[in-house]
Amino acid sequence: MFGRGLLPIVRPRPADGAGLVYAGGTEEDGMILTGTVRSPKTGDTYEIKNGYLNLLKNRVGADNVANLTNFLPGAGRAYEPLWRVHSLRLLTGEPFPTERELRIISDLVRPKRGGRYLDLGCSAGLYTRNLALAGGDFVGIDLSPSMLKEAARRARGIGARPSFARADAKNLPFADASFAGAVCGGSLNEFGDPSRVLRETRRVLQADARLAVMGILRARTGRGRRVQRFLSTGGIRFFDPDEIRSLLDHAGFEPDPLETYGPVFFAGATSRA
Repeated sequence: MFGRGLLPIVRPRPADGAGLVYAGGTEEDGMILTGTVRSPKTGDTYEIKNGYLNLLKNRVGADNVANLTNFLPGAGRAYEPLWRVHSLRLLTGEPFPTERELRIISDLVRPKRGGRYLDLGCSAGLYTRNLALAGGDFVGIDLSPSMLKEAARRARGIGARPSFARADAKNLPFADASFAGAVCGGSLNEFGDPSRVLRETRRVLQADARLAVMGILRARTGRGRRVQRFLSTGGIRFFDPDEIRSLLDHAGFEPDPLETYGPVFFAGATSRA
């Protein structure tokens, strides 16, 4: 599903001088459930089905093995119940229910009713659907069809109405200054080029917009470092606190002080004019 009102800001290619237009399909209360959209500049068409707008067509877009695992059959259905809802408790060693995580992210991004917000690497849409319930237009993007299909299913299940698109965070398919804020839950560790993703995020954010990121820091224990060395072979990277601050600063953000819980960090930042 994808909000028809969002089509004017969608730019699948940098050369596109205008947004997409609706070419027909099935709508419900301003949401395109299935159908086709078209670029008036290039004539290219893109499908909306299985709950998301596919802007990558047949391109995989994966940077590494970690990205590719999200394409496995059943990955979307299994992700939240088997890992995501338990992950912060396992990583921090303390009670960390999903509600607590969502509250921290919401406090950092400060969504306002009527605003437009982006979820980078949304996976099964945990942030996208829950923050969308508070109002505003939330758009979740991911590379994995399995994750996006599950994200749309879970959003419908709680009555949320976000939009989902298959897109690459390194080349965000949106016009400059299109969003009032952005969130990212864990995906910064999996992006092949996190500095480019953050620069692209700054491009599509308005001045003084808020960014909220949850991720994992470099381990301090020998056992943790050994586990992370193994995971890094699949393309996952881990950060030092100073590295997070530097990445945000060089991308055009004014970073807040990091909130850390063991190896888990929450980073808030404001886009500079």
